[in-house]
Amino acid sequence: MLQQFTPDTKTGSGTGPSMGMAMRFQVVVDEVINLGGWRSCKGLSVEFDVDWVGMVGGHYDYQRPLPTQLKYGAIKLERVVTAKDSPRVQAWLRDMVDVWMNGDGSYTGSQVDIALYDPSAAKVAEWTLVNAYPKSWRGPDLDAKSGDFAIEALELIHEGFL
Repeated sequence: MLQQFTPDTKTGSGTGPSMGMAMRFQVVVDEVINLGGWRSCKGLSVEFDVDWVGMVGGHYDYQRPLPTQLKYGAIKLERVVTAKDSPRVQAWLRDMVDVWMNGDGSYTGSQVDIALYDPSAAKVAEWTLVNAYPKSWRGPDLDAKSGDFAIEALELIHEGFL
């Protein structure tokens, strides 16, 4: 349902729906580890798989979908390498390696919150990834002949956000 525009009779302006800006989002792990700013977040998706089942009892002219499984997309984050934010990701990845290599096998993933904000920094939406794991991290391509920004990428897999 669309949110209705409300005119302000005193100023002639009005208030519309709070709309999320694609460039205003934050990624936080386990409610305390802010992974810093990112330039893009892709893959926030869910696919509803179904099997089509024929009807019984004389109703042979159509099929009904039977839900079978939800499939969640991998989250792909990219950004320019910065002195402030990039070390946070490296520290979190080191912690993950330590838990996986030296732990007792009881680690079940992290909670990752992706929050979307409007131009006034009010939260518009939030997706909580359940049992998220780092799948990959890719550092920048370094080339003395290039004037491009150094880009890092982090890919997360998870068990869902619904």
